[in-house]
Amino acid sequence: MSRIIAIYGKTCTLKSDVARAISRLTGYKMASRGEAVTTQALLAKQHSGNEVDLEFHQKLDAYTRSMLNWPDPVLILESRFMDAVLNDINDVFFVRMYSEDSARKSRWDHRKEEGGGRTRQIGESVAQRDRYDDELRKELYPDAVEVSPDMEIDTTDGKAYDYAIKIWSKFTSEDLSHLVVSGVSEMDKKQTKGLKPGASAGQVVVYNALRNPFGGYINDDESGRNVFIHKSAVESSGMGELIKGQRVRFQIVEDGFGGFRAIDIQAE
Repeated sequence: MSRIIAIYGKTCTLKSDVARAISRLTGYKMASRGEAVTTQALLAKQHSGNEVDLEFHQKLDAYTRSMLNWPDPVLILESRFMDAVLNDINDVFFVRMYSEDSARKSRWDHRKEEGGGRTRQIGESVAQRDRYDDELRKELYPDAVEVSPDMEIDTTDGKAYDYAIKIWSKFTSEDLSHLVVSGVSEMDKKQTKGLKPGASAGQVVVYNALRNPFGGYINDDESGRNVFIHKSAVESSGMGELIKGQRVRFQIVEDGFGGFRAIDIQAE
């Protein structure tokens, strides 16, 4: 069996959502090349990934390939260009994701409006982002040979967890349908039991804005459960780096992945 699941496709085809869903269902690590590029672009006040220095992209690709030497039995990697990054690597399970343009535009608009959640978008529109990505691909990987994906998934309709189940089932020949009830995994139901949307308070358990998943967790006073906090929500709240043990007030909202996340962070 392959060790690497490599998910690729255009923007807003649920690549990151599905990769996270596989990770949460199985416990294996996932990494997003695009997240690092987005962070770099935002820090430099740039509007697209193709404005980021080519040297940064090349170093990021080298780091991504070095991850193949990690001892993890399975790694889940996702990126617009993951097929090109791992183009010459044997024994990779490639998954190409695609959606109708209308669905991609709807997701883009929703993510732009949501603002403080886990997902960040750079660029003015889906069409512009596609154009910039195509230009960057030609510049970064002029000799890359098109791969033959092991799976192609139309993500126009449906939920990330449903696609994650399909991918993992084909990847391992293991049926995981028993883990899902109404599109939400039993694992998530147990992890979020007692959490509910609304105002709350708690203590920071861990926080690191530089490493995946680019944020941390707050232990909710009322439920005793840990709530995810993405660094973009901290930044949009006007706060600096969170510190382990720090007391904060926040709002709990559904995260769209079957769980919850914290937004509107304030020092207590």
